[in-house]
Amino acid sequence: MNPFFERQWRDAHSSLITYLRDALQERLPPDLLARAEEEESATIGAGQPRVSYRPDVQVREPYELREPGGAEVAAGPPPAVATKPVRVFVDPDVERWLEIREQTGRLVTVIELLSPSNKLESADRDRHLRKRRAFIGARANLVEIDLVRQGAWVFPQPVGNVLRQAGAGYGVCVVRAERPGEHEVYPLPLRQRLPSISIPLRPTDGDVVQDLQPLIDQCHERGRYHLLDYRLALEPQLAPDDAAWADQLLRRYDLL
Repeated sequence: MNPFFERQWRDAHSSLITYLRDALQERLPPDLLARAEEEESATIGAGQPRVSYRPDVQVREPYELREPGGAEVAAGPPPAVATKPVRVFVDPDVERWLEIREQTGRLVTVIELLSPSNKLESADRDRHLRKRRAFIGARANLVEIDLVRQGAWVFPQPVGNVLRQAGAGYGVCVVRAERPGEHEVYPLPLRQRLPSISIPLRPTDGDVVQDLQPLIDQCHERGRYHLLDYRLALEPQLAPDDAAWADQLLRRYDLL
């Protein structure tokens, strides 16, 4: 895994969601569909909780004031001239994930690709944990893929303990609908190739095995991440051994 990906995480996240959907779609049973879902969140006012919503696509005509034909309008005072404001464009936070559903719409599996906001900001973290409990409570399979080093694990403490004991900076946690109390854990150490993971479907289906490394390689190549500034310090910093390994690797490919 390339720890510098986090500098372009919004781009990498969107690409990985698409690549993962396309890779799964080819191998799902004919009556199952993989779809990318998204949800926007925004803060309405100071001290107010963040509100999540799914955006609609709307086409509207510009509003025009039309007076009835032939009507006489009495002269009034000249209109006031408003002070021109400073226009600031703010993008709402957008969360994206994958859902595998039957043609009937029944939810089978949810795949979450975690972002730093899920692990750092308390409101976003709390919302993610509520959504996690809702998916498990709805008897859907849940696959959480954590490829960011910022923040604290969102996995249950026993899962986090396994990842720490393995010295893993990244991890995958799979919860099967028929065994919600059992979590399948994939520790992902920085220096090792990313593994192939089992993505559960319905009890009558076999798992879909997905190799994660080609998705990351594709993201790196198409995103031209070799053009990132690899001289900038990482946050959080790498452990000394990992930092020495990364430095050697970057010098080998003339990225420093």
